[in-house]
Amino acid sequence: MTRKIINGILILCASMVSTIVCSQNHDASLIAPIVNPSKFPEKITLGQIKTSEIQQHVFNFLSPIYRELGIELEVMALPSKRSLVFSNQGNVDGELLRMEGIEENYPNLIPIPITLYQLSAYAYTVHGKTDFKQPEDILRFNVGMHRGVQWEERFVGQFPRYVLRVGGTLNKFKLLTLDRVDYVISTEQRANEIISNHFSNDNIKRVSPMLRHINLIHYLHKKHAHLVPEITAAINKRNVVLPLTPHDH
Repeated sequence: MTRKIINGILILCASMVSTIVCSQNHDASLIAPIVNPSKFPEKITLGQIKTSEIQQHVFNFLSPIYRELGIELEVMALPSKRSLVFSNQGNVDGELLRMEGIEENYPNLIPIPITLYQLSAYAYTVHGKTDFKQPEDILRFNVGMHRGVQWEERFVGQFPRYVLRVGGTLNKFKLLTLDRVDYVISTEQRANEIISNHFSNDNIKRVSPMLRHINLIHYLHKKHAHLVPEITAAINKRNVVLPLTPHDH
């Protein structure tokens, strides 16, 4: 009798232990994290406005940063606005270098929040006044600009009545030398390049004051949002003074 009772108790205990272990294993399987790390793409293709010294310099800076993550960096030269549309739609993976703040109009683009390059913008003239109290005072005259360039569109948008839009920086300086406009607006670096190569004898003068500083940053499409902290951290740990300058070439 006693032996039967003891055996019954042992069987009952074994059953309870088995039930508890199974229950714990079942609960653990419910709460265990599912590891599914994001796989970085093998290649990232970025839109760029045109091939230029600045663009090439920034590409050379970013390429090894992406390569450390196992990603090959490529660029596709496109007209300015088309590049932004393609990037925003995800047809390319982002923008190599763009003016800070474009995400207001292209919400699918995520900024890498570090200024990589900074440019100074001025107005230029042949026959017009060269000294104004306020930068926007030139908008009382006929102004030529590069169609689709975001900072130029924003600047002339303050008073767009006398604005002539053309494709390309070279074309707007042609307008200036042909007296089709009184002023053109441009970054100093690009204006110096165009004037030196094409209009060195046309007496083109820079106007004061400076229109604005332009901060240029890198953008990725939101489908690569998981890369943003990785790229940001990699740039920050680089032993280089930012923003980059022409002297870094």
